[in-house]
Amino acid sequence: MNLDVKKIINLHKIDTRLQEIHDEKGGLPDIINNQIEKVDELKNKIHDSEEEIKLLNKDKSACTLSIEDFNSNLDKHNKMMDKVKNNKEYDALLLEIDHLKKENNELQSKVDNINSSLDNLSTSNEEVNKEIDLLSEKINQNESELKEKSVEFSIEEKLLEKDKKKVMSEIADSLFLDKYKEDNESLVAAVYNGSCGSCFNSLPAQSLQDTKNGKLITCPSCSIYLYFDKDSQ
Repeated sequence: MNLDVKKIINLHKIDTRLQEIHDEKGGLPDIINNQIEKVDELKNKIHDSEEEIKLLNKDKSACTLSIEDFNSNLDKHNKMMDKVKNNKEYDALLLEIDHLKKENNELQSKVDNINSSLDNLSTSNEEVNKEIDLLSEKINQNESELKEKSVEFSIEEKLLEKDKKKVMSEIADSLFLDKYKEDNESLVAAVYNGSCGSCFNSLPAQSLQDTKNGKLITCPSCSIYLYFDKDSQ
């Protein structure tokens, strides 16, 4: 195997690990941002719910006052029943009492519905607040993990970049290296599960065996250089 190709393979492994580190670090910030957005959505939901609760309580207070007025009128009308002088007055008063009772019942039914809505909103808010607390805890955990990983990856990245610089300085084939710099993903790849790690087409049995024996081959489908790496299997 050409020495420069060996170094290109080593360089490819370094770049692969650098990309993995980038992906791992990139994943957590995205997760944290999504969780923060979710918390904001839930807080807005709580805010809207609280505004609705205020309006419902306002309606409930108005209904309660009206019920009190109706009850007071009912008492007055019931007392007037003892003072009626004829059937006409009695029928008229009875009709008015029935009307007051109907209005009173409708208002009481409305209050019951409001109370039911308030209970549902209260229960929902409790669940949402629990979800906010859980998400906030996860955000704190992920932020701590990201901070730890940033320190850990920072050290590894510096070492990898140092190794990369050293390997690149040792590669004699400038044309080969220039091609690698342009697009390392289309020049070298590891065999993966018996297939090309670039185009993912299956490799002939002999070609696969050659890579396992330490030989460098080219993919018959996409012509990329292929090598066997135990860690990629």
